[in-house]
Amino acid sequence: MEHKNLSKSIIISFCLLLSGCNKLDNYLISGNAFGSVYFVQIQSDKTINKEEIQKNIDNIIYNIDIIASNYSDNSEISKFNSSETTKFVFVSHHLYKILEKSNQISELTDGYFDTTVGDIKIKKGFYINQKKYIKGKSRNFTYKDIVLSQERRAVRKNKKNINIDLSGIAKGYSVDLIAIYLKSININNFLINIGGEIKVSKENDEVFKVSIDDPSGNKQTIEDIFLTNEAVATSGTYQDFVEYKGEEISHIVNPKKLENISDLSLLVTVIHENCTTADALATGLIAMDHDKIINFANSNNIALMYLRNKDGNLEKKFSKSFIKYLSE
Repeated sequence: MEHKNLSKSIIISFCLLLSGCNKLDNYLISGNAFGSVYFVQIQSDKTINKEEIQKNIDNIIYNIDIIASNYSDNSEISKFNSSETTKFVFVSHHLYKILEKSNQISELTDGYFDTTVGDIKIKKGFYINQKKYIKGKSRNFTYKDIVLSQERRAVRKNKKNINIDLSGIAKGYSVDLIAIYLKSININNFLINIGGEIKVSKENDEVFKVSIDDPSGNKQTIEDIFLTNEAVATSGTYQDFVEYKGEEISHIVNPKKLENISDLSLLVTVIHENCTTADALATGLIAMDHDKIINFANSNNIALMYLRNKDGNLEKKFSKSFIKYLSE
């Protein structure tokens, strides 16, 4: 088992704020987040305390990391995974909200977004340090075996060997938290980018242009989209892959087949009003059979772009609700 690539590349690499308003000053804040980097671009007609804002953004990222990281044995989700209890466990507010949203997206995607595939990823070597996980006699569980109690703010797993993986939603959730924080201090013109998961906010009709990288590497970018108050998230099978038993496999798991996707040329981009949903949808829908993705997106009014490199030819498709974002 050989690690071929464990870097989290920024799929949406070039973000440009298009503004004709000279009264707004630009501020750029950046740092590290979840093994990647983040950028926050702010426009304001008032002087802001950049250092204080960065400190609070870093605190948001740190708090979600110690809650949702599958790379740390001391995170809240890792401790929950290592527990053998099948009774309700009281959890933090943010972990509960992430799991609640995860189950909602799982239902929406007919189970293609499933956070209970952590054990499969561990077996195949998708963590730098091979982690121990509870082994059961059989693997007969899905996201439906994660039971939530809103009244008690508690979570229960029906099988002790369930291993929850939140890597497909935690970055998007963090982006939304930062957006809420910025608006709470009356900053309403901004772009947040955590490792390619993006949220934009603009008070007027001006737009952000976001350029999406070409996964084939033949060109710098593959598509430009124009956003005002939306979020965008991208999932690519070529981002994170390992060699397992002589075959290169993606970190994306098809929860229906319980297999990692071996086609490393796929990319799915989703635009939504919040980044949590966009992140989870992109992760889940890229696992769906490629000939069903666009029809599913159209049936559920999901703004989605699908790319696939088939025999050297780039196949690019858009859902109906995505097309409006291709022009200003």
